Amino acid sequence: MEVFKISKSEKQENHSHQNQPNKNIKIAFFTNFIFSMIEFFFGSLFNSVSIMSDAVHDLGDSISIGFAWFFQGYSEKQQDEQFTFGYNRFSLLGALITGVVLIGGSFFMIYRSIPRLIDPQPVNYSGMFWLSLVAIGLNGYAA
Repeated sequence: MEVFKISKSEKQENHSHQNQPNKNIKIAFFTNFIFSMIEFFFGSLFNSVSIMSDAVHDLGDSISIGFAWFFQGYSEKQQDEQFTFGYNRFSLLGALITGVVLIGGSFFMIYRSIPRLIDPQPVNYSGMFWLSLVAIGLNGYAA
């Protein structure tokens, strides 16, 4: 009977492969969150409701990714007396909170947009163009 031994380097390699999804989620979270803050700032600066709307969308994405990141580790806990089916159901809580944030952000953007329909404001198109190029690059990186 042959015994297979796993070397220390193989264990480390296997461990790093197991942590890779967690690292990817972390990178996507911070990329989306930081960019949504940048969009809020430049959306105000460029006087653009469309950039502000995208900032709300990206903030919702980052919150969703953040909950996925948190619940990825949390849901792996074993069942106990209080949670007899385990902790997998907590991912639904993250989805609920994300939905509330997106709906709240949507109402905020509707509130901000209606006066603009009545009294249109000039926007900085050049700034919006350059910000969109940065957004394409960051979204490609996060994907």
